[in-house]
Amino acid sequence: MHGRRAIVPVVVLGIYAYLTCAPELPRLRSAIEDDMPHASETLEVAAPPKTIEELRRRIEAILERDHVPGAAIALVGRDGPIWIGGVGVRDRDTRAPMEANTVFRVGSLSKSIIALAVMRLVDEGKLDVDRPLREILPDVGIVNPWEDVAPVTLAQCLEHTAGFDDIRFNEIFTDDERLPVSEALRLNSRSRVVRWRPGTRHGYSNVGYTLAARAIEVASGEPFDVYVRREILAPMGIADADFARTSALAPRIATGYFEDGTAVPYHRFAHRPAGGLLASAEDLAKVVHFWIARGDGYPRIVSAASLARIERSGTLPYPHLDNDYGFANYGDVAHPLFSRGHDGGMPGFHSSIRYFSTLGVGYVMLLNNNYAFRGYFQIRSLLYSYLTQGRATVPVATAATSDRPGAEYFALANPRNELFGFFDRARVGWVINETASGLRVFELGGASWNLVPTPDGGYRARYECGSSVRFTTSHDGTPIMLMSFLYAEAAASLPAQLRYMAVSLAFALLAIAPLWAAGVLAYSALRRRRVLPASLVMWPALAGLCCLALPRVLMACFHRAVIGTVHPLTIAFCALTILFAVCSTASLVQSVRWSLRPDRPRLLVRLFPMSCGLAFFCLTLWLGANGWIGLRTWAW
Repeated sequence: MHGRRAIVPVVVLGIYAYLTCAPELPRLRSAIEDDMPHASETLEVAAPPKTIEELRRRIEAILERDHVPGAAIALVGRDGPIWIGGVGVRDRDTRAPMEANTVFRVGSLSKSIIALAVMRLVDEGKLDVDRPLREILPDVGIVNPWEDVAPVTLAQCLEHTAGFDDIRFNEIFTDDERLPVSEALRLNSRSRVVRWRPGTRHGYSNVGYTLAARAIEVASGEPFDVYVRREILAPMGIADADFARTSALAPRIATGYFEDGTAVPYHRFAHRPAGGLLASAEDLAKVVHFWIARGDGYPRIVSAASLARIERSGTLPYPHLDNDYGFANYGDVAHPLFSRGHDGGMPGFHSSIRYFSTLGVGYVMLLNNNYAFRGYFQIRSLLYSYLTQGRATVPVATAATSDRPGAEYFALANPRNELFGFFDRARVGWVINETASGLRVFELGGASWNLVPTPDGGYRARYECGSSVRFTTSHDGTPIMLMSFLYAEAAASLPAQLRYMAVSLAFALLAIAPLWAAGVLAYSALRRRRVLPASLVMWPALAGLCCLALPRVLMACFHRAVIGTVHPLTIAFCALTILFAVCSTASLVQSVRWSLRPDRPRLLVRLFPMSCGLAFFCLTLWLGANGWIGLRTWAW
């Protein structure tokens, strides 16, 4: 009997070790994360590389340190490419070298091409980006509670200000290499439900660019990819790039890798206009040069006015920031000199293009991973420093004062996905303190940094070259904070911090409960006497193991591209959420039951399982109220 009891803590510890000590999982949303400008640290290097060979060596050292297979790089000047080449390998198994024409899945860089196509049709008088979208696409089924006063426009779709949720689980992957846009929009209409008044805040949504592609098809009378290849890519001299894997591209496609080093299978992306482009550094160098030259030397693709509109944010009612988002084109203030461009990400791939109009240079950086953010920043720094060596940068302007915050605490109010929104709102917020030189920002449970005033009334971090934060008021007078894509509203600080601590404590108890249970059971087996009733020990432990298993199962659903289908893994995920609720409820019930018994254990001994029971049951109610208990990913 005692031998069997001794096995239980070993089993609990074994499961716990598997769930927590395996190679780190890729980020949960990596399957669709392809979005934002990265400006979280300075992009400067002390000693710029002097030659291309030195640049290659230093990039190679970063790749080796971060276990990144390879990178494709393009450096571009006013007269065209300065250097295009590869570092590392495009495939770890074959050791095929990375080359200038190696093809990548470039994610949201697709959006930048779609924006050019839209503006070409605007120049031809076939589209109007400020026209209500229902008049262009009357059959797409947008649900907008503000339709009478604030209809969704094509411009809002292009600037991610329409208020849509991001794509749902069952509209991420497809088996069709060239899934028609109209079919992609039929997969799940719930991602076209407007969550807040259009034109009041950002909400990054891939579906907006699928709607834009459908508008291209209606205006041009042909499939969007046919139009884009002929009217946008071909005039730039780009022959092979495509929104589907063709026989010409397939042999040159790089293999992407997860963080644990396993290869990413090639899964087809349903919303091709938003992230389905396949292109090489050689191809994207031509896009960067087009922007540096402002179209000079190319057949006329779009007008100068349309290029300017692409670079401008025009659908929000607030004063502009230097890092505002236009039509798939945003300002980047992380380098010592202002640039514009876009980033992209797909599972196993990370891409970035930037152009510096004042210097007439730009770069392309493509990586066959999407996890090495330190390396991402450092390679960008090297590219910038090589392109700008010997040239003076513009001093960053400062101001004596800027608009005051108007509140002490701001809570996130534009979650990308409503399914995750309740958690984002509980965990993401900023405390703002005024200082002699500007502001001090404290992130809930995280970092803090200083902001200094800028002449346009905004703020910037000390290392940034332009404004990236603004404090103003919403249309109803609420104090708000704008920071890149983030929109935060004034809220009470104390309740937010208490909620953050409560959620953090609940998850900490979930992580500790299996270890505590294993310790109690092992101690009982060694001493040959019961410390606590088994029901007080095992129910919290089982709840903790369920919680630890959930992200692993969800990521397995993403990795196998079954997240939107009825599959053993998605059924297991649904069952685990229910099992977690059952274990949490049982944990609380047993705590109450044993507290009422005359032979109850001492309070000090019961304190931990009682705390777990209460915390886990409250967490179950919270998760259930937000749709996570019994979540059927194939139906969300």
